[in-house]
Amino acid sequence: MTQRENNAKPIFSVCGKGGVGKTAVSALMARAFLELGPRPVLLIDADPAGGLVSAVGEKADKTLAGARDQLISTARGAGDAEKTRLAQDLDYLVMEALVEGPGYSLLAMGRMEAKGCFCPANTLLREAIDLLAEPFAMVLIDAEAGLEQIARQVTRRVTRVIALSDGSSRSVQTIDLITRMVDPSIMGVIGNRVDRVDDLGLPPNVEFLGIIPEDDQVRAFDRQGRSLWDLPSDNPALTAARAVAEKLINP
Repeated sequence: MTQRENNAKPIFSVCGKGGVGKTAVSALMARAFLELGPRPVLLIDADPAGGLVSAVGEKADKTLAGARDQLISTARGAGDAEKTRLAQDLDYLVMEALVEGPGYSLLAMGRMEAKGCFCPANTLLREAIDLLAEPFAMVLIDAEAGLEQIARQVTRRVTRVIALSDGSSRSVQTIDLITRMVDPSIMGVIGNRVDRVDDLGLPPNVEFLGIIPEDDQVRAFDRQGRSLWDLPSDNPALTAARAVAEKLINP
């Protein structure tokens, strides 16, 4: 992944180890982006385990996984010509899976059920990003935990990789690995549920974007299955996410 291009469409990918709080931070960042503009914003829940959909108070009746499974089911036993036609139908199926909201659209990855190499999951996700990004002012991706989507270049069009750290040794190790896979100039680190930047163990030449504090209200909303977009405007975690969003929009 190469250095930032000044005129590139902002495509942000939130990544990190499992349990670091990616989904909650992604939901807070999404609300901040919608408040601050520009719009429309494309939100992508790229974690097969899901979470962002409910964290922003939406429901996804159709998913990228469902489109893939439908494609694989139809492709079994099909000839080459039929498979070519099905690949062309994929664009329609992906567009059909979009959830539309005021100022944003949301695409959920979902869990892949059908097995087969006709349409690898991460290849489909990469192509969906390429297909959908154009009409949107910016894109925010809640990435799968770990490194696979980075390794498979799902994030090839991403302009900023936002890595989360909770200060744990596993979190620090994950961020160190990410810096070896992407250009450090497009990477930034957010501390989640930590008190000080010194707790993060930041690699050299990686931008520190800010800290999202531990927040009882966020934890309560998450436990109750409530949308984090319903948090009061002055919530400390949301306020911190807003400050990070401003830094990303106006670098």
